[in-house]
Amino acid sequence: MEFMTFVYLFFIITSLYLTFLTLILHYKNKGQLMESRVATVFPKISVLIPAWNEEKTISKTIRAVLDSDYPRDKLELIVINDKSADNTLEEMKKFKDEVTIIDNEENLGKAGSLNKAIKLATSDIIAVVDADSYPNKESIKQMVAYFEEEGVGAVTSAILVKNREKRLEKLQAVEYAIIAWTRKLLQFIEGIYVTPGPLSMYKKEAMLLDGGFDTKNLTEDIEMTWKVLKYGYKVRIDLNSKVYCSSPKTLRVWWKQRLRWNLGGLQTMIKYRRLIFNPKYGMMGLFVVPFFITTFFLSLLGLSVFFYILFKKIFQSYFMTKYSYIAESSFLRADALNLNANVFALFATLLIFFGILYLIYSQKYVEGKKIGVRDIPLFALYLLIYLTLYPFVLVHSMWRFIVTKKFEW
Repeated sequence: MEFMTFVYLFFIITSLYLTFLTLILHYKNKGQLMESRVATVFPKISVLIPAWNEEKTISKTIRAVLDSDYPRDKLELIVINDKSADNTLEEMKKFKDEVTIIDNEENLGKAGSLNKAIKLATSDIIAVVDADSYPNKESIKQMVAYFEEEGVGAVTSAILVKNREKRLEKLQAVEYAIIAWTRKLLQFIEGIYVTPGPLSMYKKEAMLLDGGFDTKNLTEDIEMTWKVLKYGYKVRIDLNSKVYCSSPKTLRVWWKQRLRWNLGGLQTMIKYRRLIFNPKYGMMGLFVVPFFITTFFLSLLGLSVFFYILFKKIFQSYFMTKYSYIAESSFLRADALNLNANVFALFATLLIFFGILYLIYSQKYVEGKKIGVRDIPLFALYLLIYLTLYPFVLVHSMWRFIVTKKFEW
């Protein structure tokens, strides 16, 4: 078997395996996707909101948490001003009678600010909310019910895009719904690998393991989740618990955000690389780490294969036109290329078909709506254009990670 044929087959088989795994999990567990648990007890909860230059959103975030239907006497709210240069602190002080304010004398970053607040928190369950995110009224009460299940160390929510005016925001809204849906599916094999910042809850004992949040990691939420899994805790998600967050409005800001996500993911993979295929860590070692690494690798491999076929086609066309006519013989043979192109055409068609299924199911279960004719242009743009940006961001991330070693928010 030629090397490139092996590469093609590996890429196709692995991609289809992961796709089929997702769909099998859906059909097997679709009756439990929208499960709604009801808490029998309401423990005290500390809600931490770190903020840096969030004067435009922090008040609305605080108000959203205070308006929660969780018993007010069981809710401790701690807000952290991480040496903001704007009026974030002044906005926080409007709620001084209802919240505890921490004003950092120096910039500690999100992870450092959270670690500082965790030490002051008086509850055994801690929720983290980003300063530009707005939980639904019932989200906290619904999420806390999952901690009654033995062994649960973290619970996350369905993160949705709040503003959907620009096309990029609408595309991210589609993306976030798919992410929430697939994250719920991964719960059924103990495979949730991130509890995102907009709204997640943890047992304090789990958070404090290994010193709390990793201050050197650009995605402290991913690293925290892997640590929770490493120590044998379960992670859950409730699709009924929704939180709406602000999303990038421009491609430049979007790119910077995804660059940070990828760099943080790479940092986390390196940190936990020794867990791969280690049965001692259960699904963390046997699935989460291999799955995370495989998806990274497949994205790069897919981009490499695409450009290989593209440039090979260009070179073959050029040389066959320029030299074969004169020599009356074939300078290069295109047989294998045409076959591979046909295979990839079929593969691309399958992926688009499965992508449509992803869209249908995520919109139904997360957004609670059916796809209409008016949605087709947006979904086509998502499948054919938006998703192709992923591997390019990853290449940039790898360059930063390996060559420039430049890690920043």
